[in-house]
Amino acid sequence: MKEPEGPSRRGPVEPDAAELLRRVRLLELAARRNAGGLVGGDWATAIPGQGLLFHETRKYVAGESARRIDWAISARVGEPHVRVDLEERQREVYLAIDLSPSMHAGLGEKTKLELAVELAATLAVSAVDSGDRLGWVFFADRALAEERAAPGGRQLFRFLRSLLESTAAWTRPVAESDPRAAIHALERRRGRFVIFVISDFIDHDLPADLAYVRARHDLSLLHVYDPLEYEPSPRLVLSAVSPEGRAAPGSVAPGAAGTLEEMQAFLRREAGRHRIACASFSTSEAVAAGLDRFFHLKRRWRAR
Repeated sequence: MKEPEGPSRRGPVEPDAAELLRRVRLLELAARRNAGGLVGGDWATAIPGQGLLFHETRKYVAGESARRIDWAISARVGEPHVRVDLEERQREVYLAIDLSPSMHAGLGEKTKLELAVELAATLAVSAVDSGDRLGWVFFADRALAEERAAPGGRQLFRFLRSLLESTAAWTRPVAESDPRAAIHALERRRGRFVIFVISDFIDHDLPADLAYVRARHDLSLLHVYDPLEYEPSPRLVLSAVSPEGRAAPGSVAPGAAGTLEEMQAFLRREAGRHRIACASFSTSEAVAAGLDRFFHLKRRWRAR
């Protein structure tokens, strides 16, 4: 497991400006490839608009409510189709990203934080290209950075740059990652938002505050994980320190924290209590495929 680097009370070291610009451009290119199959309607938001404009029709997805079927078009083309409308106003999309030390862990080619960065960048590109306003909150045990939602390519560039600047390894003492920090930062803002919380939820930290957020906003929980973290390997023991909390240095075996099935069952149970969309994303899976599956399931879930 990758461990955070040495402590720095001054924060992450700022990368060279030219190198940072190169990384921002590479990240945007990767995100645009992933976002190619995502369109504005894929947000499947529960937030009502000020009015709806016709956008397109698409094939009926099994499990959707029959009330959404456009019978005139279905009769004309010979198979069930539904009408897709766009909201007349811009939506405000906020990305809340966990940057706590545990996110730097990864036994494979990609860390959980690298997966979270690619997920967030893909969602950001899709939001901006759909004409929505983009904002963000980076958090650990507190809000580390936040930005009010705004539209356009400049806002996308600011987000990608800020995201890369904020993801350098660090070991400032962290009691535990706390989504409440992001929640409270967003609750101070007026409006109704589409919110994606991206975290490994390693501390099983789904606060009751989520119920209040869900009552006002369209909330999704994106759980990032490394499958090797949950793969029992009794013969493999790693020297490690707890990335969060005050546990003493020691050793750990993969799978010691429980199984992936247990973690996913916990997330489904807690998210289901408040009708919050939730999905898991593996570091070994392509981001585009994971997001396509998530939005497909979310469309079906919203239609019920």
